[in-house]
Amino acid sequence: MLLLSGLFVSCKKDKRTDDARKIVSEWTGKQIKFPDGIPCVATGSEVDCIPLSNQSYKILMYVDSVGCISCKLRLPDWNVVLAEADSLFSGKVDFLFFFQPKNERELAYLLKRDGFYHPVFFDRKNRLDRMNHFPSPMEYRCFLLDSENRVLLVGNPALNPKIWELYKQRISGEMQPEQTTVYTTVTTETPRQNLGMMKIGKIYTCTFILKNTGETPLVITDIRTVCGCTVPTWSRQPVAFGATTEVKVEVTPDTPGNFRKSVTVYGNVENTPLQLLVMGEVTVNGE
Repeated sequence: MLLLSGLFVSCKKDKRTDDARKIVSEWTGKQIKFPDGIPCVATGSEVDCIPLSNQSYKILMYVDSVGCISCKLRLPDWNVVLAEADSLFSGKVDFLFFFQPKNERELAYLLKRDGFYHPVFFDRKNRLDRMNHFPSPMEYRCFLLDSENRVLLVGNPALNPKIWELYKQRISGEMQPEQTTVYTTVTTETPRQNLGMMKIGKIYTCTFILKNTGETPLVITDIRTVCGCTVPTWSRQPVAFGATTEVKVEVTPDTPGNFRKSVTVYGNVENTPLQLLVMGEVTVNGE
């Protein structure tokens, strides 16, 4: 049985926390520099760019071309953020997405597949990063900026709901002192599940069982996946000590090859978020 709450020794946890504090301290108050003449693209076609304005707030997201682009983009999660921001702060926040595309056809496909219609900047020469030298960790390449492009907050709201709550509080002028969260511990016998051979377009389901082994009720606040082909469902009711809860994941593979999708669970768990994994091999005929 894998103890998800005890994966790292305290020194590693402290170093990770110290590194995060250092990055946030270093970048808070910095003024972001923007290059001119970067083309904009929306679902595969070049469009007119969003002019850089003196809007009260801007959310800047930068993604390089290294590694799994779909995992970094998190376009379905950004669609949720965009929709909520439009509802709460219509006309008050500009979203600036700068992507460095290594494979422009792949990126255009991802934009279309995930229904992401907001214009994005195709920074083909990586000029934005060369001007600003962003932090290496992906989660620290997103910023809430003021009207003068100075950094107010650091963190990716599409990766972490807690970051999005902080962004909303700052934009609405309702930032509150940090509340104390009582954490618990969780175990699971199968943090990784292999679905074996799968067929494109067919729906598969797997279930992760989480057991609350701490003295505080477990509350799962959110679960996020890397794309629309992986959809989680779960109970929002508190889970008592010794009790279990199910996280069901519906998978619909859309491309052949190795299938490996993470399922990220947020809640009052030590070393949050919890990382679950769905794996398999996708073929045209499933054989």
